[in-house]
Amino acid sequence: MSEVKEKKVMNRWITVVGALLVQLALGSIYAWSVFNGPLASSLDEPKKSVQVLSIFAISLAGFGITVQLGGFLQDRHGPKKIAMLGGAVYAVGYVLSSFSTESLGMMYLAYAVLGVGVGIGYSCPLACCVKWFPDKKGLVSGISVAGFGAGTFVFAQVGTYFINNMGGIVNAYLYLGVIFLGMVLAGAMLLINPAPGYCPAGWTPPKAGTAGAPGRDYTWREMVRTKSFWFLWVMFVLSATCGLMMIGNVSNVAQAFEDIYALENVGFDSATENIMLTAQLATIVGILAVFNGAGRVAWGFISDKMGRTKAMKMMFLTQAVIYLVAAAFVMAKPIDENTVFIAVTAIVSAVGFCFGGNFALFPPTTADYFGTKNFGDNYGKVFTSYAVGGVIGALIPAFVSGGFEYVFIGVAVGSLAALAIAFMTKPPEAPGPSKA
Repeated sequence: MSEVKEKKVMNRWITVVGALLVQLALGSIYAWSVFNGPLASSLDEPKKSVQVLSIFAISLAGFGITVQLGGFLQDRHGPKKIAMLGGAVYAVGYVLSSFSTESLGMMYLAYAVLGVGVGIGYSCPLACCVKWFPDKKGLVSGISVAGFGAGTFVFAQVGTYFINNMGGIVNAYLYLGVIFLGMVLAGAMLLINPAPGYCPAGWTPPKAGTAGAPGRDYTWREMVRTKSFWFLWVMFVLSATCGLMMIGNVSNVAQAFEDIYALENVGFDSATENIMLTAQLATIVGILAVFNGAGRVAWGFISDKMGRTKAMKMMFLTQAVIYLVAAAFVMAKPIDENTVFIAVTAIVSAVGFCFGGNFALFPPTTADYFGTKNFGDNYGKVFTSYAVGGVIGALIPAFVSGGFEYVFIGVAVGSLAALAIAFMTKPPEAPGPSKA
């Protein structure tokens, strides 16, 4: 059966299944907190040091920068081949990590490769799903990238199990690399673009000039000359910084709360603290991942109903309030162990829920504003903001003097700045036909 004929008869939801498999594997990059402690011990470095936190920051930078390469390649060669390429590079990064646990320089290289693999493969499921679902761009974007959040939950547990029961961090990296390669290859086989001009049965495209109507297809060169692009880019930087600060420092945030508890309770020794923290961390990271994934679906659905920018405003405001509450909680110095655990879990989960919304809101907004023809390439350019936000977010705690309350206040201000920009953001004016 030819590819064209296959496109005509296949159920479009099959692409969503493929997208979920690919994103589930790639999303394991956010399970960093599970590896942070054991890796710091292996490298003989403090886990909150710039040296160790830079490992995660490098992977995020590689991810954010190479998304545009992946988008460019998939627009020209299709999502299947490029997703496979991304999965192979990602797996190589994990295998290389298994040989690098005692060398900081080699670990930087391994995580750079790992991030490049995520970047190459990330946009393929999104671009494919958006083309199949012009009637549900927000929802399907949310479902597609929900796998990314779910991957954190699943592989935080799997990674913890491998570290504790399968030969430590070296074998954990090796086994995970093999698993991820198989998952991405299987999912990529289901990523097939629809025929040009595809329209879902029973759906009539909105008329030109109305909300959600197909607009002009911009090339990336045309796109970057619009104010709309730069507003989206800056908002993504600010929001990504807010979310990735928490995701990249879950263990350090939990440690900060446990330190407060230990200082306020005589006889609470560091050994007891470490046991409690280790037991709680995988649970907290797992719950974060669940809310991260749920947020991607929920915010995507909300944006289809009330509009992209309204959903963004709601998300940025919610995120700011969460961080201000978190700062107040730290300053209150809670000393009850159960209260600390519940509070950390609630704060981290709420941040994860909002953070997930970025990946359900910015892709369909990019498609709405700049068209679907060059979506992979265009969204890759928008997504470079994530690289900037990833580096800033991951490293903030290493450079901010004082406790985490100051970090929380800082990122809350960032969320409010994103909110202000959202009020100025609107679709670009299209003066004439595209030259694409």
